[in-house]
Amino acid sequence: MFTAIMAMKTNPFLGLITIIIITMFMLTVGGESIDSTTCVCNRNMCNAVTLGAVDFQTSGKKCQKMEGELLTVRSAASDEIIGDLLVGLTGDFWIGLRLPADRCSNIESKLRGYQWATGFQITEFSNWKDNVNVCAPRCVSVSTDRKWTERPCQEKVDGFLCQNVHESMCQTPQMEAQEFFHQGDGGEGCAMAPCEHICTEVPGGYTCSCKEGYIPSSENTHFCKMHCFLAKCPVICDIHSAGTQCDCPSGFIKSDDYCQDIDECDNGYCDQSCVNTPGSFVCSCSAGFSLQNLVKCVKTVGNESVPLTTPVHSDFLAPGVNFTSNVSSATAGGFLWVWIFIAVAVIVLILVVRYCVIKRHEQNVDSQQRCNDEAL
Repeated sequence: MFTAIMAMKTNPFLGLITIIIITMFMLTVGGESIDSTTCVCNRNMCNAVTLGAVDFQTSGKKCQKMEGELLTVRSAASDEIIGDLLVGLTGDFWIGLRLPADRCSNIESKLRGYQWATGFQITEFSNWKDNVNVCAPRCVSVSTDRKWTERPCQEKVDGFLCQNVHESMCQTPQMEAQEFFHQGDGGEGCAMAPCEHICTEVPGGYTCSCKEGYIPSSENTHFCKMHCFLAKCPVICDIHSAGTQCDCPSGFIKSDDYCQDIDECDNGYCDQSCVNTPGSFVCSCSAGFSLQNLVKCVKTVGNESVPLTTPVHSDFLAPGVNFTSNVSSATAGGFLWVWIFIAVAVIVLILVVRYCVIKRHEQNVDSQQRCNDEAL
């Protein structure tokens, strides 16, 4: 950049071209390093979605930097976590599933020969998009319809999903109102009351948002559901209902003016291990048992012995820190670098104008001086 500024003094157009080249290089290289991360937390452990164009290997390294690992989806309940993470987003996101380089896939088995990044090869669940055998290194991404897609591992997708991320690695909580854009249907906008809570008309459609104490439903962002990400929260009251009705989210019980988390573990919901979470609970089984029907532990046969941990009420997983979602697949880093480029371009334009004004002034002074000399 210093070289470009020096060039401005001798040749403004050369300096302008130099700065543009440097800025475009920064945009290309740096745009991928700035990511936007959203977390969904249970107590102090979180699942996270990070937006940013990255390949599979880079995704795994970035999950490790957050003290986590790429997401494994070994049950239908685990699949629901994807819905909570990707609400309001579009695109494809890496999960921790990879086909070893020396193998061909086999569509007859659930995992098709792929292996989870955690080392487990057994799963109760799969959701493949295509039925094609491949004989090349492949990794798996999941889209917002929760379908699994096999693709080259070096391909860059819209982001990645991590699990077992410590809450401290996520950003500061910002429980801001969330808005989700919807394409206008017949140009009627908000006239047909398409949103459960708040509808705002915008060019080309409308946005739905929720009142305080609610978040958009992961199944349909036109609707809202109550939420609480702590063990104790104030009750949520509807002042428009008769008698001012006050309620609590699912998994909580009303106690005076507060909603208290129900400790399902005290009620023996799980066969073996149980961890209570705000509005939910997690059952897990010891080695030699597998989790069935989300709460029962059944002894496995042969080499199928594997400990499983599955969240039960995944719909009520607490929306955690910085729960702000994009409605497009563009990355936050990309937008930031666009603004940096615009700012640099404005500065360059100012310098060019200033240079031209100074040169013109110098030419006028020289011309006036010559006229004076000729007059003498």
